[in-house]
Amino acid sequence: MRSMSSPSWSRTELLVLVGILLIGTFLRIGAAMVVPSPLESDYLGYWTLANNLYAGHGLTGDDGQPTAFLNLGYPVFLSGVFTVLGPTVAAVKTANVLLGAAAVLLMYLATRRMFGFWPIAALAAGLLACYLEAIVYAAYAAKENLMVFLLAAQLALAAAAQNSGGWRHLNSVLFGVATGCMAVVGNAGLALLPGFLLRIFFVAGTTARAVRYLAFAAAAGGLVIAPVLWRNHQVFDAYVLNNNEGFNLYIGNNPRATPYFESISMTPIGDQWQSRRAQLGEHGVNVMLRDIALQYMLHNPEATLQLAFRKAVAFWWPPVHSGKNQEGTVELFMRYVWLIQFCLIGGLFLLSTVWLRSFLHQLGIIWLLVGGYTAVHMVFYVVYRYRLPVMPVMCIGASVSAQMMLSWVFRNRFGRPHASLDADARQLPD
Repeated sequence: MRSMSSPSWSRTELLVLVGILLIGTFLRIGAAMVVPSPLESDYLGYWTLANNLYAGHGLTGDDGQPTAFLNLGYPVFLSGVFTVLGPTVAAVKTANVLLGAAAVLLMYLATRRMFGFWPIAALAAGLLACYLEAIVYAAYAAKENLMVFLLAAQLALAAAAQNSGGWRHLNSVLFGVATGCMAVVGNAGLALLPGFLLRIFFVAGTTARAVRYLAFAAAAGGLVIAPVLWRNHQVFDAYVLNNNEGFNLYIGNNPRATPYFESISMTPIGDQWQSRRAQLGEHGVNVMLRDIALQYMLHNPEATLQLAFRKAVAFWWPPVHSGKNQEGTVELFMRYVWLIQFCLIGGLFLLSTVWLRSFLHQLGIIWLLVGGYTAVHMVFYVVYRYRLPVMPVMCIGASVSAQMMLSWVFRNRFGRPHASLDADARQLPD
């Protein structure tokens, strides 16, 4: 399989890219300044872990005890930010703004490399730059900010995996590092790997090159996750990335489970939760919950499958839910904007199936990424912000549809051609 050559950069393209980056950055700065940043739930957990690590107390919770209940990657990242900027909410917001801007740039480079056509890259990057949910979350101590950046980095590196010589080895090492970081920041992101691996095999040229690439990547990724595995083995006597997969599996698979996250107190084991955790410890109770969930799924396959389908629907259901403080007119308006953006991106993404045959190796990978990320949440449960990391990929599919529709309008309504992928569609797949 040959890969598309990347066209040279024109002055117009550079100006468009700079404009997109400025818009995306300023929107995120504005959100970071005006959106409240409550330190509660997971946000408080990440904040506490990061501050305790920065203060020299290790990865400990608010009780001072070592923990791996939350994914450790984002708190470790924040502790590094605190070393430079100080342990403040403003430092968290600054880091999130920079991550968001970098993600927009990486998505532009990835899309440009995959399609060899900069207008479609501009559309994809522009959608991500202006997507309200991604903008607003710059104000929160949420791991999704880092996951969006890491996904964009993985896609940009996988898109350019055909580079020759030493550059290919550097690319593979960086891809492995990004993948290892994703594993410790949000291991649901590992569900994206099949799509990335397929892309690498497409562009590597030969199976031998692809295997070498993946060998370097696996070694680099292993070095990233090794310290986390070693630390958790020292503390919990188990080589695990975290102590929450059993908890999450049980929340999503028990006789009272719904498609959405429910408090452990609402489950059949709710009244025993505190005593079991005190008795078995953080890792032991996680293993117990995992075993209970697996037994329930094994003995109730029909109910499990039905619930999994409902989770898939809920995961991609438009954001029509209310916020905690939706009394304000401004927030209500912003939620309508988010709803319109989400429906527009989702609708254009679904429409991209029309051109799936023409761009099979590009759009096929995009759909595989979205499908894999959806599937992992069909196993566990739905929280709306959990779909934010895959929205950049949705923007790519949506931008293909938008570009092809623009091409049709110019050709049929105005009677003149428009710069388009359509003319060379048969030759473009790598």
